[in-house]
Amino acid sequence: MVPESILRMYHASTIDLNKGDILFHQGDSALFFYIVQHGRVKMSNYSDEGKEFVQGYFTDGQSFGEPPFFSKGPYPASAVAVEPSTVWKISRENFLALLKDNFDIHCELTATLSSRLIYKATMLSELAIEEAEHRLITLIHYFKHQNNPDSTKDYILPLTRQQLADMTGLRVETVIRCIKSLEHKKILSINDDSKIVWKK
Repeated sequence: MVPESILRMYHASTIDLNKGDILFHQGDSALFFYIVQHGRVKMSNYSDEGKEFVQGYFTDGQSFGEPPFFSKGPYPASAVAVEPSTVWKISRENFLALLKDNFDIHCELTATLSSRLIYKATMLSELAIEEAEHRLITLIHYFKHQNNPDSTKDYILPLTRQQLADMTGLRVETVIRCIKSLEHKKILSINDDSKIVWKK
């Protein structure tokens, strides 16, 4: 989203994370703006019983944790590296100066945040009133639209069954059962790598 040359111009630095490393905890103050340089980071909540709910996954070029950064509030979820990752880190003062000086980046960030607000509202409705299969279809549609808007091509979902469960509040057994049902209905298929393929 933001060219590395511009990030360096505004004194951004990088943080290297191993798989499982926590970048920040739920409740921490949001003092920096973060962008994944390469790798994958998830933002998650955990119940008192240890059950995880994943707010989202973020990969190369994607920022995360923006709302508390701009509102100067605490993080509503923890950020954890899903795989070895490198993350850009830039202070609030420097990032706001970057946005002030680069209107095109400001507009692109606004569009990204708007899209995520729509996703959050959609998934909140799904979790409240929809059945398991419908939740999965909505989530897969969202990822397809974000990553492969060309509807003439099949879409390989970059998520495991467990990750789908973590993002929909379902048990992994329920996700597996729903996927089999959708496969039987020829809505999706499973490729040789056991990846879910959403049909065009």
